[in-house]
Amino acid sequence: MTQNKEDLNMDNNLQSICNLINDSCSNRVATFSNAETAKYTDLAIREGFFNILGDDKLTWRGWRNHRNEIFTIMEEVLDTNLPLAWENSTFYNQFVESKNGALGDKNEFVVEDNSILIASRFSGNHWDTDRKKLHGKRSFSIDTEWYYIHIYDDLERFLKGITTLPEMVSRMQKAMQNTIDDRIFTAFNGAGTYLPAAFQVSGTYDRIKMSELIQKVQYASQKNVVLAGTKTALSAIVDGMDSKWISNSQKEEMATKGAVLENTGLGVIAIEIPQTFVRGTYDFKVDNKSIFVLPDNEKFIKLFFEGDTRARELGSPDTHDQTIDTQIQTKAGVGCVFSNVFGKYTVV
Repeated sequence: MTQNKEDLNMDNNLQSICNLINDSCSNRVATFSNAETAKYTDLAIREGFFNILGDDKLTWRGWRNHRNEIFTIMEEVLDTNLPLAWENSTFYNQFVESKNGALGDKNEFVVEDNSILIASRFSGNHWDTDRKKLHGKRSFSIDTEWYYIHIYDDLERFLKGITTLPEMVSRMQKAMQNTIDDRIFTAFNGAGTYLPAAFQVSGTYDRIKMSELIQKVQYASQKNVVLAGTKTALSAIVDGMDSKWISNSQKEEMATKGAVLENTGLGVIAIEIPQTFVRGTYDFKVDNKSIFVLPDNEKFIKLFFEGDTRARELGSPDTHDQTIDTQIQTKAGVGCVFSNVFGKYTVV
């Protein structure tokens, strides 16, 4: 069936808007470094939306008649930009092996030794944490599930010039990323419960005990190690330093970053685990008392992103008012694969 000229022009317009948004968010145009460029980029994208809506503002009728085209843009932009957050994160670069189904990657991960897989699933308003032993070198896949966010007046605020394009996309990206991070941290918090006693330390932080734990993991894994914990947990490292021997570089790092990560005085670096709230509460999701001693360059978190983002409108029967409420869903899977050799220091 031949596509008519009007539909072809609409498809080209949608793709042009998607390309410009993606280029802006990936810095292929100087959106973030040049205020004038950012202004004109935003203007061009607003004009593209107005061409779709057939008006220079977002109206109820325009939304009703053209919401599917706008959904297409949201889906395309999130499929492209959500993985960029992982590429730019120190935590993800160090600990997460991610694969993207939208780029043709297979949902397949390989482990080299006897490892334990911790898979985090959400079911029936509670967390179920499954564990299974993986013997020898073998491949496995991660079970995927749907993640969702709600968008209310974000598009309207952008079209009115109240927020910028990077702000609008960043809000969607961050909301979805927080949801995925929740799954990662749920699995992460389950680590260490089955460790041999020799690789667990609990009590007041003591530099000598931490050094001994680091040596055990280094010797057992035959690798260098890194420390990982929240900013609160890692602050114990400073408490364990002898004030007479604190270097200027350690003082400067503490003063500028609020923690000592590069100059721990332990011969290893520390990496901060981002903290987040349990959804709907102000309770922290990540354990603030645990410092993990992990083999370096061992990406024990496995993340598969299917890249099939979907959006739909929740109309007045769903929201019971006339707000333009959109739900966006994407599908991904998360699991943690821990080797037998790592340490956990619980500061009490």
